[in-house]
Amino acid sequence: MGVGDKEMKICVFGLWHLGSVTSASLAKTGHTVIGLDFNSGVIKDLQNAKAPISEPGLNELLQDCLRKKTLNFTTDPSLALKYADVLWIAFDTPVDEKDNADVSYIEKQFEKIALFINEQTIIIISSQVPVGYTQYLKNRYGENYPGKKNYFAYSPENLRLGKSIKTFLEPDRIIIGVRPHEKKVFLPLFSSISQRLEWMSIESAEMTKHAINAFLATSVCFANEIATLCEYAGANAKEVERGLKTEERIGPKAYLSPGNAFSGGTLARDIRFLQKLGKTNHLPVHLVNSVMVSNDFHKTWIQRKCFETMGDLKGKAISVWGLTYKPGTNTLRRSLSVELCQWLKGQGAEVMAFDPAIKELPPELQNFFSLSKDIKNSVESAECIILSTEWPVFQKINKEIITTMTGKIIIDPNGFLENTVKNFRRMRYFSVGRSYS
Repeated sequence: MGVGDKEMKICVFGLWHLGSVTSASLAKTGHTVIGLDFNSGVIKDLQNAKAPISEPGLNELLQDCLRKKTLNFTTDPSLALKYADVLWIAFDTPVDEKDNADVSYIEKQFEKIALFINEQTIIIISSQVPVGYTQYLKNRYGENYPGKKNYFAYSPENLRLGKSIKTFLEPDRIIIGVRPHEKKVFLPLFSSISQRLEWMSIESAEMTKHAINAFLATSVCFANEIATLCEYAGANAKEVERGLKTEERIGPKAYLSPGNAFSGGTLARDIRFLQKLGKTNHLPVHLVNSVMVSNDFHKTWIQRKCFETMGDLKGKAISVWGLTYKPGTNTLRRSLSVELCQWLKGQGAEVMAFDPAIKELPPELQNFFSLSKDIKNSVESAECIILSTEWPVFQKINKEIITTMTGKIIIDPNGFLENTVKNFRRMRYFSVGRSYS
């Protein structure tokens, strides 16, 4: 915390990925934090410094803050909120298989604790919610508890799976949506995290979150459409990417790398929010609508490349490297890799997968594919190897394994293995926007 910053008592409500990172990071800044969740299993694990989802450095940070007694966890809202200066709502908003968010879940959880909130407690929402939701929740709270005059703010989550602690503690900036006269109430808390603060109205902050994710999603789709055309034009999409990123009006950090479609709901959730907003107000949002159409088509790039290179997949031995949603985590939910394995099985292929973070398949997946004990084993009998989740260990494969890959089909959408295998051209290697054989 900075000089003169006030230590605050903070209750973080909702302790999955967003909440566990938020609670541990706030405790690291010097605040006293108590995490609240009604899932007793999650609480028990967190009390033993075990996060509900794998995130590099999170277990160690939990352990350190627990040892220093700046962090604790409970299922009891009366205990968590009795002396809280801040209530930070940090649920990972549930999303269905079509990327529609269940924001009613946030309201139902909030109703369970509303009775215990003190009037001096300021309330921050960081869960992904549609524009207008914070004011809606505040109005509902005011109707049910007319004597309470708590201040509400919206500060959209900015975590990146695998780099979440760093992005929380060292943000590009923090977006904070408040009513103008309430800024001074929230300033001490947010200035203890960063001095790069962007203040705006609550609705603008909510819309900014939608706009950021929609822009990133649009960039991903644009890059992949250009890359697919490159494959047929003889151009190299990575060279085109370099040309784009060195254009000063675009920039080096733009989401313009050819590769996989986006997945997991984080970007798509905000696309759905904007689509619903347009529909409600009878406004055509042609660009936003086309993003999902483009992305859904690009999700089939691997499948199309399988048919192109192998024809009928029945009986073909295929190895999939990486199963988790992203490297650095152990979650399989909404993983394109898992969906791919299931699709391959449906085509009659014999599927083996390897992932350094997955030691055993959940029962519901065991009939679809087998799990290899190591990388070498996953290569030996495979006709085709598909690089799906980009674990760094895959770039460190030795010459023996690369030699074993000779003559095989390598499908690597993002070109993750390109530098690793570039001197071993005796394989059919394909990535989005370029191919080598």
